[in-house]
Amino acid sequence: MIRPEILALLKKYAEPLVGLAVFAVGFWFLTYVGWFWKVIGAIIIFAGLGLFTTSLRRITFRTDQIGPGVVEVDERQISYFSAYEGGVVSIESLARITAITNDQGPWADDLHWVLEEDGGTVLTIPNSATGSSKLFDAFSALDGVDYSMATKAMGTTQNDSYVIWSKPRAALH
Repeated sequence: MIRPEILALLKKYAEPLVGLAVFAVGFWFLTYVGWFWKVIGAIIIFAGLGLFTTSLRRITFRTDQIGPGVVEVDERQISYFSAYEGGVVSIESLARITAITNDQGPWADDLHWVLEEDGGTVLTIPNSATGSSKLFDAFSALDGVDYSMATKAMGTTQNDSYVIWSKPRAALH
């Protein structure tokens, strides 16, 4: 029998642990004789490191809270619906993603994602909404997302805004 607290911790960090295990297998292949096994080991090591870093980023987006509304990501479209507000934005037409924070946390919704489309549609999603961890997968489809800024926003306890991603502007020349 495993204690529930330890089981919850293992469940939360299962993906990074798998990445470390893949890294260890790749390192083990490096001990074999012959260049073929060393190349295979190096490929496995890079795969393990990629899985590890991606899963750590994904963990920062997870929330254990059950907040207002539901987030769905389907067919390159982000939907958010709650009892009072909601809407849909297309990933293709996003112009900017901003994280808005306040000093209310951790006892209140202290982080909201503001998704702005080219046409002016603005969708605000609380990070505590059910399914908000799916936003990580949606954001990963965009080039140039600043995950370090997202991590900084999720860790702050001040009133502030952080631009996580913005569409590159077209050059005039």
